[in-house]
Amino acid sequence: MQEPKSGVECDFDMCPLQDDYVTSDEEINSARRKSLMRCSMCKNRFYCSTKCQRSDWKEHKWNCSVLPVNRLPAATVVEIDDEFKAEVKRVVAILKDVAAALKDDKKKLSVPMLAPLLSTLCHFDFYSTGVVFHLCISSSLISHSIMNSEIPSELPDRLRYTRPIQDSDSFKYRLPIVTACRLLLIDYVSTLDDARRDEYEKFFAGMRLPPSWCEMYGPKIVGRPADLSPGEYAMLAEVMPVWVMPEIEKAKAEKKNLQVSVGEETAADENAGEESENPEGMQWVWLAVMLKRVYSAKSG
Repeated sequence: MQEPKSGVECDFDMCPLQDDYVTSDEEINSARRKSLMRCSMCKNRFYCSTKCQRSDWKEHKWNCSVLPVNRLPAATVVEIDDEFKAEVKRVVAILKDVAAALKDDKKKLSVPMLAPLLSTLCHFDFYSTGVVFHLCISSSLISHSIMNSEIPSELPDRLRYTRPIQDSDSFKYRLPIVTACRLLLIDYVSTLDDARRDEYEKFFAGMRLPPSWCEMYGPKIVGRPADLSPGEYAMLAEVMPVWVMPEIEKAKAEKKNLQVSVGEETAADENAGEESENPEGMQWVWLAVMLKRVYSAKSG
């Protein structure tokens, strides 16, 4: 993979030299750019000193993941088999149910409303590195449609996300949301052909995010979908609806045209709400709803 960008100035927000770093003298600016240090993991963050780098790590670590340049660390390989597909299907069903409960923005969040996220998406295992969430099942809190599918009672070891997540002890819904995003991304990338992969990478290249937001690098998202940081998965959940919405609208229009063309106009009208609301890609919309309303909610 190529490096995502070249350094221009120190990326630490509180750098004492930041205001004076870029001058009107291009020769001085060029010399300063060459002296910048780069984050050795993501290659996407630059610093003027070791002190700035260490100070910034407190926040940057949540958004940092390995970008392989030159010597390539092996990407985590997740086999897309029947077991994986069943887990993705189950997670999508959970996202749909919780998103429906969150549909009313004015409705106050409650523990019962969000219980499936903690009860069906995860349980606690404590390790020295922090809290790791596993996907598991709780029959009392799952819809009949989910229970009818044959699913394992616990997410397999190979599908678990083990990185600590910022403030997850206080905001416990962050763990299942990040876990769900990771599974959805692995599944989505596995379906892309070469042309679509290129378009997907260009989508991220064209994004213009505020400097304080987590940066997204297309080649890494496509090439290492199982190895991103918690911040990258959270940002992905934020922006994916923008990417999938044209396809969702296209699928809705095609389905409606097909129903009308075969003389089922009345049936199409009656079933439009139910049949057209769940085209491929809606799982990202449901996930974004949860990110917006639940990511920083306390579980009580």
